[in-house]
Amino acid sequence: MIIASVSVLVISYLSYFFYGVIRYSHSSDWQTYKQYMWIFKDSAKKDINTNFCYSYVKERDVYNNFDYRDIYNIVVWEFKDLGNAELKKSTINQNVNLEDVKFESGEILNKNSDMEITISYGFVFNSAINVNLDNYSKIQRTFKGTNYKGFYGSINQMSFSNEKGEHQVLSDFTKGPTPTVFLFYKGHQSFYIIMINSKNPFDENIIKILNLE
Repeated sequence: MIIASVSVLVISYLSYFFYGVIRYSHSSDWQTYKQYMWIFKDSAKKDINTNFCYSYVKERDVYNNFDYRDIYNIVVWEFKDLGNAELKKSTINQNVNLEDVKFESGEILNKNSDMEITISYGFVFNSAINVNLDNYSKIQRTFKGTNYKGFYGSINQMSFSNEKGEHQVLSDFTKGPTPTVFLFYKGHQSFYIIMINSKNPFDENIIKILNLE
């Protein structure tokens, strides 16, 4: 009887676990990134190393990773449910305590890399997405254009929270504070987060390689 009960519990747990994985996890893909090459100006496309480009795909969001000149790592992350969101409602918050951010269940993108991203299963962004930087991250300059706004600085840990202030995504730069350009971008009838980082210092002029009209 005890063995039967334990077996039921184990089967129930495994069923719950695999249900979460199948329903909420992203799928790895090495072709989808091609649909997002429009983000780069023609003059920059030749310097994209397609041997190191990949995507994590889900129905309502698509994460794309590009290698530029073997120096810059570029993330273009589309959030389809925010297509009607107002850019001004997305905030950039500094000195936020992220040490206690934990998710009951979730997945990790880029595991064991310089930038691990933990995502809560079933995350929701309805009308806004906000970025929160920890105490070891620093913004050096902010900037904005007609369809984007962002900053240049160094990021150690960062979360994305929804309009209710609930953390949904946690990014950990495992090598410590990393020079990064971060952008909220609204265009092509959707909403995007763009991150450009490198081991070496650079500046926000790197966005000149992007089509942000």
